[in-house]
Amino acid sequence: MKILKGLIEVDEAVAAFAKVLSKISLQKESVRIEEALGRIVASDVKAEFDFPDQDRSAVDGYAVLAEDTYYASQYNPVELKIVNNREGDLCVERGVAFEVFTGNPIPCGANSVVMKEDTVRDNDKILVLKPVPVGGNISRKGEDYAKGSVLVGKGTVVNPFHIAIMASNGLKMVEVFEKLKIGIISTGNEIVSPGLAREHGEYYDSTGTLIHQLLIQDGFYRVTYYGIFPDDVKALTEALEEATLENDIVITLGGTGVSESDVVIDAAEKIGEQVFRGVKMRPGRPTSSSLVNGKPVLHLSGYPVAAWTGYEVILRRAVAKAFNLVNYKRHVAFARLSRRLPNQAGYQTYIRVQLKTGEGELTAEPYMLRGSGVLSSLVFSHGYVEIPSNIEGFEKGDIVKVFLF
Repeated sequence: MKILKGLIEVDEAVAAFAKVLSKISLQKESVRIEEALGRIVASDVKAEFDFPDQDRSAVDGYAVLAEDTYYASQYNPVELKIVNNREGDLCVERGVAFEVFTGNPIPCGANSVVMKEDTVRDNDKILVLKPVPVGGNISRKGEDYAKGSVLVGKGTVVNPFHIAIMASNGLKMVEVFEKLKIGIISTGNEIVSPGLAREHGEYYDSTGTLIHQLLIQDGFYRVTYYGIFPDDVKALTEALEEATLENDIVITLGGTGVSESDVVIDAAEKIGEQVFRGVKMRPGRPTSSSLVNGKPVLHLSGYPVAAWTGYEVILRRAVAKAFNLVNYKRHVAFARLSRRLPNQAGYQTYIRVQLKTGEGELTAEPYMLRGSGVLSSLVFSHGYVEIPSNIEGFEKGDIVKVFLF
């Protein structure tokens, strides 16, 4: 009879899988910045010039000497002469204003900009109705970033903000790591592909679809889905041989349990070696790892929520650790628990929650405490709470960290 023994802690599993991932050598390539979304930056991207590259106006208005406006008010407006055409080195002087628009360079001599709505124009002069301080409404040279500063650091997973700041510095290309090649193998005699007719007792491959789409969403994987394989050691051995030769990482789904029909681990160990077998976490306890043809294989449950937990807790964290990703962590929020969350001693537990607002704070409402196959618990929740293995749970009213989807 098969049994799960020697389960390891979540952190140990992450470290073990990260160790085998770190042996993957990724080549660098240059891509257009608009094609870099989701890719991993391979070297620091540094600014080639200050931005702004000169002092410029932050508003539509008039460049002036701030000292001219200090006593201005609606009841005692200050009159300034408008200079419309500066020639040569003519600078703004006392008693003079020069019209500027947002983004225009600040003319010589001026040290502030008074907003247009704080003035009244009368032909070739303005009445200033409100004082402006030195430097007021001026974007200083290098205020956004200075020449030589790091705009996007090595190990950053590129998002639209990174692309925009690179564009602002005139960059057309960026050096990134090639995509990680990852293969997915679904298993189970009872699993059929969506769109096909199914018989009683058969289930559509929602788990394969889920993991496939999560990897695509990450942006830095080149994903190959190998299909559904029966619970047969020979068939799975051949599938693992093919997938590990063609990819950097392989994920199997299903067949990680302890029944006689769960033969994925048997197939992997027949042609490879074990990294770990089982993790002290719920859901996803049977999550395991092997090395086949020197390639890391992560064995996830066939149940969608348990498979998601393995992806979220083991794969994501191990990849971030192995490749030194700097911005691949989930955003978090802190919320007050609406009810008690119990935990099984010795296990790290992951509970999906819904976030609700009320009385000036966020409330976390647990969404289905059990059910590793209940997909709706992912669809209708906003994030998850991690309960450490060394506590018995969280009490109603506790403030907890929620990892956001």
